[in-house]
Amino acid sequence: MASEMVFTVAGTDAVAATPIGLAEAGLKEREHLQEWVLQHPQILGDDVKVISFEFGRWTGSGGGLERDRLDVLGLDTEGRLVVVELKRDKAPDTVDMQALKYAALVSRFTREDLDKVHAQYLSRLRGEALTPDEAGAELDDWATVTEDSLRVPRLILMASSFPRTVTATVVFLHQQLGLDVRLLAFQAYKTATDVLLTVSQHYPPPDVEEFVLSPEVNEARQQRTAKQTKKREATAVSRLLGAEALEPGAPLEFRSPIGAVNAEVAEWIAEDPRRGRAAWQEDLAKPLVWEFDGQPYSPTGLAALILEEAAGRTQAIQGPACWFDQDGASLVELAKAIPAGSEVPLEVHLAKLNDGLRPVFDAVDAAILALGSDVTRQSRVKSIKYYGQRKLADLLIHNDHLSLYIRGLTTEPADPQSLIARYEPGKYLHAKVSAVDDVVALVELLRPAYTSEVATTRAAPLTP
Repeated sequence: MASEMVFTVAGTDAVAATPIGLAEAGLKEREHLQEWVLQHPQILGDDVKVISFEFGRWTGSGGGLERDRLDVLGLDTEGRLVVVELKRDKAPDTVDMQALKYAALVSRFTREDLDKVHAQYLSRLRGEALTPDEAGAELDDWATVTEDSLRVPRLILMASSFPRTVTATVVFLHQQLGLDVRLLAFQAYKTATDVLLTVSQHYPPPDVEEFVLSPEVNEARQQRTAKQTKKREATAVSRLLGAEALEPGAPLEFRSPIGAVNAEVAEWIAEDPRRGRAAWQEDLAKPLVWEFDGQPYSPTGLAALILEEAAGRTQAIQGPACWFDQDGASLVELAKAIPAGSEVPLEVHLAKLNDGLRPVFDAVDAAILALGSDVTRQSRVKSIKYYGQRKLADLLIHNDHLSLYIRGLTTEPADPQSLIARYEPGKYLHAKVSAVDDVVALVELLRPAYTSEVATTRAAPLTP
């Protein structure tokens, strides 16, 4: 960082700060440098969360404990571990091998190990005991962690400067082997009243990382990133579909994940608001239907298309995190909110009923179940669902009415009481009910759907 200059300014006066070493300033590696990183993890990058520090409980090949201590262990938003090695002054020639050793050790972490280690760290940090499950829940809010994502950690080496041998080794590991290795250089400065610290990325050069990788390694990294993105997306979508957390046709809104292009994206969408909207459908591979062209897409595929068309950006993104429902929750947040079992107690929904709607619900529920002896009810995360031979209707509770999405109607029935809010031929009929007096008319809407499914089931040919 010899080319860097730091000044203190007061009006027209500028005074150069004096570069000093941490030792000269009386600052130590663990008491000071490490604490700065723990208090401000953004030093390591906005995508890094601290998991633990001074971790040293490694199991050796003979079953005993190895006592090497890893300075800081992090987790990035891709679910990868981040090994951080700190040096107060110039890094020694062996710092790269030391970091590689720690990376090899943490690459054996399981998800259970990760939760336990983070629980110990949070318990020390907050002064109260946290269980591994509680710590794991916080990690789930940060990233999608898989066994695959834990296998190849990232490396960050931080020192005041690096020997050429270390830099050459890091360049080789990064450019030829594709390992994510970064060098962060810091410099302390003394002013008349304070000690300042600057931190910058020494390698790879900021904003040109993809250009310093060999074509083969860059392609392999892009393929790996795409595979991880696809896996995370499939996990979120499959959870949403399995729990039936979104109704078919539910509207979703796009929000750019890249702050630097928000204005461009907003301007592009403003030219035709349909560009920023999509509807949910029950399709694992392509659950979004873009309102702009009516075609199905994956969340990541459509988000990437929008960013490229609006701002010329082509980079890895987490598509489900870009699409939000009417309550402002992203697909990722909706998926994470789904409990391990897709069914929830009926009381979860009934608690939303006010005194005026409770008798309405009771009447609607009884009327639907009375359609036939085979009609059953299931309480799911997003709604209450009724089944005959197949799904018959979904019921959602709102502040002043109940919404029913009736399936299986091929023609729009008569609606003398104006209960129908929307009809999508062959998909669903949306009816709104707000009074007990509406139930008789609702049954007349439901009966053709139930009769149709019974007739279809009875008419199905017998298989030999």
